[in-house]
Parts: sequence; C-alpha cells; structure tokens
Amino acid sequence: MVCKWLHDNPDIEKFIGENLVNKIGIAVLVLGIAFFVKYAIDQEWINKVGRVCIGLFCGIILTGLAHRLRKNYHSFSSVLIGGGLTVFYFTIAFAFHQYQLISQSAAFGSMVIITVFAVLLSVLYNRIELGMLATIGGFITPFLVSTGEGNYVVLFTYLCILNAGLIILAYYKRWRILNFIAFVFTWIIYLLWIFTQRGGVIFPYRGAFIFAAVFT
Repeated sequence: MVCKWLHDNPDIEKFIGENLVNKIGIAVLVLGIAFFVKYAIDQEWINKVGRVCIGLFCGIILTGLAHRLRKNYHSFSSVLIGGGLTVFYFTIAFAFHQYQLISQSAAFGSMVIITVFAVLLSVLYNRIELGMLATIGGFITPFLVSTGEGNYVVLFTYLCILNAGLIILAYYKRWRILNFIAFVFTWIIYLLWIFTQRGGVIFPYRGAFIFAAVFT
C-alpha cells in the first residue's frame, strides 16, 4: 500500500503543499466559521433573521468555493456542493419550523428550487453523486416542511412530478441508480401513508389505487 501511494505521488512535497494542506486549510476554515457562528448564537448576538441569513450565506460560500475548485479537485468540489445544498435545505427548514419566518408554501417552493438547482449542477458537472443528493433532497422536502396535516393528493402529485423528472434525468445521463432510489423512496412514503391512516377516517381507496398504479 505504501509503495503504491509513493508510486502515485512521487513528489511528496508537491502533494503536501498543493493537495493536503489546501484540504486541511478549507476544513479548518469551515469549522472555524461554524464554531464562531454557534458561539454568536449562544451569546444572542445574532437574531433569528441573522441566523437564517448566515446559513444561506454559508451555503453560497460552499457552493461558490466548490465551483472554483471543480477542475483541480473534482471529487472534493462535489463534497463541498453537497454540504452547501444540505445547508440550504436545513436553513429553510429552520426558517419555517423553528423561527416561523416564512410560510409553508414559501418553504416548499424554496426547497423545490434547491432540488432543481442540484439537478442542474449534477448535469453541469456530470456527477452522479449530486444527482443522488438531488433525488434524496427532493424526497425529503415534503417532510422538512410538513405540519402533520398534509393532503395526500398534493403529496402524491408532487411525487409523480418528481419521479417524472428523475426518470428523464436517469435516462439522459444513464444514471440507473436514480431510478432505484426514487422507486424505494416513493414506496416507503406511500406505505407509511397507508399505515399512518387513523381509524374512523374513510380511507380513500380510489385515490390510493390510482396513485399505486402510477407509482408501479
């Protein structure tokens, strides 16, 4: 293993100076910002709006940094973009659930835009990891903005639209794994919905059958 590593990296000084140190520096910078923001929040230096703005700003920084590093650090840039998108998702979720700064429709619409953005990045960078992240993000979006009183017709219609888009993406890029992930998540959500129906409520057999046929 050591011999192989030395063979792949003959110039150790160059590897440490141009590769390892840069990654460590980026990691330290991100962690330093995170600890500072946490300390500022604990000391109540930043109000709710400021916290959401900082979250969005950090997501933009990670995404922008990934874009600059995409040529020399292809895999690492994908990790940064994944981190930036994750920050976006959870910042919007906190703005809706925790701070009540935006409405449910605004939060849902924002997350749909983030998912579309992730899909576009996966196509632009030709990275299946970003496509998988976009797929998972698209399926968790309804849960991140859920209030427990959702309409199953709206939920399943959204899933139909999402699946249609993912089928096109998987066919266009030949990323078959996206079809598998979408199929699994769709049926998990569908079965959870069936099992969580409360007693005493008339079960919508017709709608359940129609959407089951579509999902199949």
